[in-house]
Amino acid sequence: MPHDRVLNIYLPSPMCEDALAGRVNIVNRIGAAVQPFGLRLLIHHDSAAEMNDPERRYGWSIFHMQEPVGPRCLCLRRAYHYPFWQLEATNERWWFDVALAKFSPKSVDPELAKPFFRRWRERIVGDPPVSHDGFLFMPLQGRLTEHRSFQAMSPLAMIQATLAADPRPIRATLHPKERYSPRELRALEKLAEANPRFQLVQGDTITLLAACDLVVTQNSATALTGYFLKKPAVLFGLVDFQHIAGSVPHDGVEHAFAVAKGRPPDFAAYLYWFFHENTINAGAPEAEEQIRARMLHHKWQF
Repeated sequence: MPHDRVLNIYLPSPMCEDALAGRVNIVNRIGAAVQPFGLRLLIHHDSAAEMNDPERRYGWSIFHMQEPVGPRCLCLRRAYHYPFWQLEATNERWWFDVALAKFSPKSVDPELAKPFFRRWRERIVGDPPVSHDGFLFMPLQGRLTEHRSFQAMSPLAMIQATLAADPRPIRATLHPKERYSPRELRALEKLAEANPRFQLVQGDTITLLAACDLVVTQNSATALTGYFLKKPAVLFGLVDFQHIAGSVPHDGVEHAFAVAKGRPPDFAAYLYWFFHENTINAGAPEAEEQIRARMLHHKWQF
């Protein structure tokens, strides 16, 4: 008989093997969070055969970075930097609760935000020398010729729009985990040949962030990391950290660049609000409480 007092979590390799060995902290904390309710945590590979097993639908399920199915299924995604995580009803970050929430710096206590900012800045980016060397940093992602549903335009069109909107040179990087087609690479070469201000470079991301004036990207996490160096961003794609950036999907190109050139936002307040108030900190004593709060928010009743 199927047992409904279980929480099934589906993970890719090698995360699954690590979790089974007790080496994935967020999974351990999820198990501890539901244990008082008499639920057993069962860990599975995220293969189609495992995820489609109908018997497991009698319990609750958590997918890792895959779209949930039904009200008793949620998505677990890392909130860009360990040990922060999100537990959501969708895999699309731009529909996360934090993405839809309103940010007000006045709601954040600066006496809490400032030490949080200093501590996590040191941990995430270190202490590089910060300057403004007169260039835009553009971390490119994948599928350069495609205009996807969450984007205001394709990445190639983003480059052209940025060249038209801002006179400063662009230093762009390719994503190390993406595989680019010869057609995509040739398109970048043509852009560079026609526009000397556009340059494809190789270099350390933190170094480029620390030296740039502005980050321009679709929705790369590099822009969020740049907030720790107090670098403004223009985003051409939807995401969950757009609140203090210039957002092309929401406001258009001209207004998005005007926002980025305007008064600097309160980066410390924002990062405290985003991470401390709107994620699960798997390294914190209150992690189980945060996990249960997210489950209750999604109307999980055990």
